[in-house]
Amino acid sequence: MKIRRRALLQTALATAATPAFAGASDNIIRFGLSVEKPASLDPAIGVQGADNDVTRQIFDAFVDPPYGTFDLDPKGLVGEAAESWEMSADSKTVTVKLRDGMVFHKGYGEATAEDAKFTFERLRDPVGGSQYRVFYQNVENIAVLDKLRFRITLKQPDPTFYATGMIARGALLVSQKAVEKLGQGFRRTPIGSGPFEFESYDAERGVILKPFAQYHGQKPGVAGVEFRYVPDSTARTLAFLKGQLDIIEGIRLPGWLDEVRGQAPKAAFDFTRPGSQNMIMFNMTRKPFDDIRVRRAIRFAIDRRVFQQAYGELYGDNWAINPPEYPGAFQKGQLPDDLQYDYNPAKAKQLLAEAGFAKGLTFETYISAREDYQAVMIMTQEMLRAVGIDMQLRTVDHTAYHTDNLRDQNIFGMNSETTAPVGTSLLQTYFSTANDVRKDGKGGRNYSHYGTAMPGIDDLLAKIINEPDIDRRQALTREAEVKILRDMPAFNALSLHWVFARNPRLDLGFKINASYAYFTLARARFTA
Repeated sequence: MKIRRRALLQTALATAATPAFAGASDNIIRFGLSVEKPASLDPAIGVQGADNDVTRQIFDAFVDPPYGTFDLDPKGLVGEAAESWEMSADSKTVTVKLRDGMVFHKGYGEATAEDAKFTFERLRDPVGGSQYRVFYQNVENIAVLDKLRFRITLKQPDPTFYATGMIARGALLVSQKAVEKLGQGFRRTPIGSGPFEFESYDAERGVILKPFAQYHGQKPGVAGVEFRYVPDSTARTLAFLKGQLDIIEGIRLPGWLDEVRGQAPKAAFDFTRPGSQNMIMFNMTRKPFDDIRVRRAIRFAIDRRVFQQAYGELYGDNWAINPPEYPGAFQKGQLPDDLQYDYNPAKAKQLLAEAGFAKGLTFETYISAREDYQAVMIMTQEMLRAVGIDMQLRTVDHTAYHTDNLRDQNIFGMNSETTAPVGTSLLQTYFSTANDVRKDGKGGRNYSHYGTAMPGIDDLLAKIINEPDIDRRQALTREAEVKILRDMPAFNALSLHWVFARNPRLDLGFKINASYAYFTLARARFTA
């Protein structure tokens, strides 16, 4: 199976000069991103994943796993904005003390518990537009105890709240004064308390950050970071090979990793595992995807081996919704036979015929121009064609793709998402009615309308949230996954490990073993 642009990429790599990988003479990290431009640098308003690379440098998380890991043991978490934190024995309250003397960028003053309360209230605001609000449904209230201390009280016990509600995703500390003063402008001129502060943005140089002189922690070891927007995969790779970029989002196309290793054997590669979960979603409010037979036919038409052979070491199997690396997730062979969804083109054709499409089915959908989205969907297109389904793909810019998806404008979309390894994360993101997509763009990522177009898993999610016992929570989570597999509103096609190519003289300050698809550069330094 051919993937478009691969031949062009291979030709370009073959003619590229082998990089010398000298450290940057001006001590500035130049980071190549795979999108055309930033969409929102407000951490509460997530549009596209690449924006997180930038916001992670500008804002402090309250707490985070030890850098380069997804170790969610509360006793081992790293405090950034938080100096201390404690969950009650009944897992219903979290008391947090902020660091004393921590200040915001651009003269916006000292960070206080009022700012922390404001941060979480924005995230849980049902009309505020945050795609992360689903993780705060269980919050009863947030109380300021004194200048630096605040307490989050939950409606029901949740021993996993650290992992879903307090680490570096939307839960990044913002300045109440800055948000209220700048309004929508906060998305373009973000104010945080992190190790780097926003300096400027222009189309040629991208987002430019400089070290924050008043940072409360260890000061950055570089003179700045420039995030360059290079959506063309060939151009981004060549810029890395020529030494113009120090780190890039790797290109998750078949063969890319081997090609770059051949051209740049000294390059460093960082993998985030289990990586992104490539969720393919049926909009069940649109025909023909209101028919479960069509949805199940498409699932039976997908051959996992195609992805495995194409991606090699970047590939990860998924048997249900959560990847097998998540605690309590389904492993190979643990599901009922009819829910394994092993490749079965004859079954796919039978279901299509029963649904009235014995002579075939044609539909149009659109997809992001970003290479990993393109590759997965082109392989899917070929597999569907083999059972009589003509999926016509219309390609749009990555930023526009996500913006339109959030306005409910697609019928068969894919989303690439990395979550903390907690069983409820993907379920809340993609299958909760509280996260249903809305035409005004202020909904969530339940692009299937599961729970509104048909009964969903809300009752099971409520039971999970009400259950303090971890083993029982995992059993209920598996029960919810079984229901999703039977209803087939969406499916997790594959795990695809993120890969970053890096100048070996750029030391991140820690080794990446597992992570979101972004990480702090606060400890990064160029070595001799």
